[in-house]
Amino acid sequence: MTNKKIISIALSVAIVHFILTSVIGHYIAVQIGTQMGKIVADSLIEASAKNPDKAEEEANRIHQNMKSKIDGINDNWKIPNVLISLPAKPLINALVKEMKQNQMNKYIAKEITREQFRTRGLITDYTANFVNSLCLGFLLYIGLKLSTKYRKRR
Repeated sequence: MTNKKIISIALSVAIVHFILTSVIGHYIAVQIGTQMGKIVADSLIEASAKNPDKAEEEANRIHQNMKSKIDGINDNWKIPNVLISLPAKPLINALVKEMKQNQMNKYIAKEITREQFRTRGLITDYTANFVNSLCLGFLLYIGLKLSTKYRKRR
C-alpha cells in the first residue's frame, strides 16, 4: 500500500469518525437534556402541590429524589459516551472541562452573553471531537504503515 493511499484511508476514517461522533454526541446530549428536563419539571410540579408547612423537609426529599434520577440517567448514557470519546477524548477531557468552567465563570460574571457562552461551548466541543478524530486517524495511519512495513519484510 502506498503512503498516499494510507493517508487517504486514515483521513477518510478521521472525517467519518468526526461526523459520527458529533451527530451521536448531539443526539445523546438532547436525550439527556430532555430526560433531565422532564425530571426537573415533574419535581417542580410535585413541590408546588405539597403541604407548605413541611416545605423544607419536602424540598430536601424531592431534591434527593431528583438527584438520584438524574444520576441514573447519566449512568444509562455512560457507555455510549465513553465509546464515542475514544481514543483521545478521555485524555483531553480535563482541559475541556477547565475551558468550559472558565467560560461559565465569564458568563456568570456577565463578561460574555448567553449566545457567546453557547457558541464558545459548541466550538470547544467540536474542537475536542476534531482532535479526537485526528488522533484516531493518526493511530490508523501508524497501524497501516506498520502493517505495510511488516508485510514487505515477509
